[in-house]
Amino acid sequence: MLKKILYIFLPVSLLTIGFAGCNDDDVVDPLPETVPLIVEASAESFVQGETLTLTFRVKDDNKEGLSSNEDFDIYLSAKDGAIDVSKELFISFPSMVTFKKGEESLKVDLPIIKEGMKEREKRYVNIVAFVRGYNVTNSSQEIVISDLHYITMSIKSNSDRVIEEGASFTIQATLPVPVEDDTDINITVPEDQKSFYETLPTKLTIKAGEKSGEVIAATKHNLSPTKDEILVLEFSTLSVVHPLDNEKIEITMKDLEAEKGSKLLDERWVYDRPGLPFTSGTRKEGGEDAVIKKYGEAQSMSALTPHPNAELAAAGWKFYNAWEFHRVGNTNDMWQYKDAYDTYVPLCLAAQNTTTAQTSAAVINDQFSNIIEDGYLRMIEMKIKSNATAPAKGERDYGTAAFYSGSFANAYKANSTLILEGSRMEIRARVRGRKQGFNMAIWLWGNADSPYGEIDILENPATTDGNNRAFQTFHVGEDGNTAKSVNSLQTLSNMSEWNIYWMEWRDANTVVVGINGETTYTLTSANSIVNGNWPFTNERNPKGLKFILTMGAPNKWALNGQGDDWKPDANWDIGFRDYDNYKRDRDNENIPRLEIDWVRTYINKASITEYESTGVSKNGTKFY
Repeated sequence: MLKKILYIFLPVSLLTIGFAGCNDDDVVDPLPETVPLIVEASAESFVQGETLTLTFRVKDDNKEGLSSNEDFDIYLSAKDGAIDVSKELFISFPSMVTFKKGEESLKVDLPIIKEGMKEREKRYVNIVAFVRGYNVTNSSQEIVISDLHYITMSIKSNSDRVIEEGASFTIQATLPVPVEDDTDINITVPEDQKSFYETLPTKLTIKAGEKSGEVIAATKHNLSPTKDEILVLEFSTLSVVHPLDNEKIEITMKDLEAEKGSKLLDERWVYDRPGLPFTSGTRKEGGEDAVIKKYGEAQSMSALTPHPNAELAAAGWKFYNAWEFHRVGNTNDMWQYKDAYDTYVPLCLAAQNTTTAQTSAAVINDQFSNIIEDGYLRMIEMKIKSNATAPAKGERDYGTAAFYSGSFANAYKANSTLILEGSRMEIRARVRGRKQGFNMAIWLWGNADSPYGEIDILENPATTDGNNRAFQTFHVGEDGNTAKSVNSLQTLSNMSEWNIYWMEWRDANTVVVGINGETTYTLTSANSIVNGNWPFTNERNPKGLKFILTMGAPNKWALNGQGDDWKPDANWDIGFRDYDNYKRDRDNENIPRLEIDWVRTYINKASITEYESTGVSKNGTKFY
């Protein structure tokens, strides 16, 4: 009888190497008990001439020094995509090594070629190890091999490189390994831009033994209406060991006094400073507000504070709740850190892993979503074979993210807001990447045990990558088959930039949708599409509406599909299907993505108690 041992992989260093199990008919003697096989790597980034050392170690958390009671073979491979690079990138790469009986550990040196790589060349290599006859998880991880360790210049926590005039920003230099000696980077700007700064450092130093360094620059606030400026920062270094990967950064500095555009296209009709985060003041770091410390500035908000917009405040809207997607606080507070994917996943939202949502792509939020350092939620879809999550089954060609919130038991943090009569919900969002065939959607839906009612705050059925159609739609009826629909179609100038999409469930008879400062459609209980079946009341939806985020690709509507048996053309994903290496490609500009900066809810009731009168409780965690 075959006895299988589960070796649990615990990442100890920056790299873990997974084992893939396979069947074997030989009888093997197990170790004295199930124990973890820990794999340590000397680093995750290497250059020509260095040696990757893997250490395989048998260890038990309660019994130090546990050793193997049998010989077992470890099979190794190295691939860049489907290409075997074990001979191309390594001087000596064994296809098999043996872990000896009685040993506690095994070290394997994998020397990397000394020359031959091109300047700035990076190879993402999967090092895979497996033990025949053993059933093990985490079968593959990646390392990076390049010609040199380069210094990357960036603006900290600001990948978009957009600031407001008068703001400070942090110039950051990073590289994958510690420098041996102090390394200086010189900073210069064009002569005619020096007047834009209050303070401008001329040098940044990465101290010996460190992997990064940073300095702060501060701009001036010109109170007169001018225009947005493109600030140029240029860098240089004398280091030969660690040259610069990029020698210039351009930053867009927004003019705060610039005249507003149309109500439909300019989000400043809702907030003077839409990018300014909210803070509840509940998270501290070193005694300071962690949100303000991270972003430099934030707006303090508490329950029933009037809307910052004077017109909306006059209309009676008072603050109720927000999801700001700050990456502050500890894991299991606002987010969970997923080590296997290096992602930060929000806890205010749960997986929308229904069978319908996984028709073409597996919903794996741990892998395909991330609260990035800048402070917003990014959802992506990649052509990476992924197993659908329950209740769906089977392998899909794509992996994606999908979320929802609402109708949970009170203990769940994804039940942290209620969408009832008298609520206004705002979502600051943008759609980016190669999005042909997608229908990025932000929507509300009646709960499963309630009559059918759906409000699509945004749908973008993209027939082309540059499609900027913003649909806002109401569906009314007992179920999806008999539902009647009405929608508003707006064409925005650029959906890849931030816009505010909103919904007002004003009362038991009126629901309104809009974009930025524009009301686009008003639906009432007397509207001709309703025919007496009006679902938007607390009586009909006593648990409120669910909030849902989906990417919806490949989408029949977006791809102009016809017929019940429609299937997408084989080339529908031509814009992003070759980006199939998760570590290398997930941040590529071509990857389709839906990004949410924040979700804010206001109410028009005199008190929280009056608003929550249906008796449905919610989790009280503040995600702002």
